Amino acid sequence: MNYDNLDTRKKKTLSEVAYDYIKKMIIDGNLKGGDVLTENGIGEALNMSRTPVKRAITRLEQERYVKSVDGIGTIVENLSLKDIADIYEVRIEIEKLAIRTAINNINQEELIELESELENILSEIRNGNKLDEDFLSKEDDKVHIFILNNSTNSYIKDIYKYIRAQILRYKHEAYILTDTSEESTLYHLKIIRFLKLRDLDKALSTMEEHLRWSYNALISELTRLG
Repeated sequence: MNYDNLDTRKKKTLSEVAYDYIKKMIIDGNLKGGDVLTENGIGEALNMSRTPVKRAITRLEQERYVKSVDGIGTIVENLSLKDIADIYEVRIEIEKLAIRTAINNINQEELIELESELENILSEIRNGNKLDEDFLSKEDDKVHIFILNNSTNSYIKDIYKYIRAQILRYKHEAYILTDTSEESTLYHLKIIRFLKLRDLDKALSTMEEHLRWSYNALISELTRLG
């Protein structure tokens, strides 16, 4: 079963390597809001000159992962509650359209395989086993990418690719801040089971309910922390 990243390029330029490296550091929480980036430091870490690093930082600034601050330099953008609200608003519509355009294309055996993986995760959680936040975030992403990959609409794939890294950043933050792994897994199981039944209405309503619940849980925790 293919749950790979929506980006299928194989050959990467040095600036793309630097871009992926910095973005992953931000998504994984190794670089946090307010942290300062230096072209020299990143270049040394990747054994490359400043030029491709500079191009990577420019691209990340355009995508609002970093910003330039006078007197300081380039810093990682903080998570904005407004940004999260805007992204989830777009995300709900994209993922509902993905379901509409994927539901008749999805292979039943792949759904059963994914369902089994989710059931195993749920069992581990209910048995009191602590699962790594990175693992949970990636498993969460796997369900949504699986649906996107089966969509017949190439435009929503492109749009989702653009906001996906920010979504992953929020997911990672959510799994660190909130203990919602059981609820999230249950939602994913419900979505998969409605897809198996080809029940479009219930799959759509469950996806929207899941994403609104996810948004509210994250916003509630971020607000509590101030």
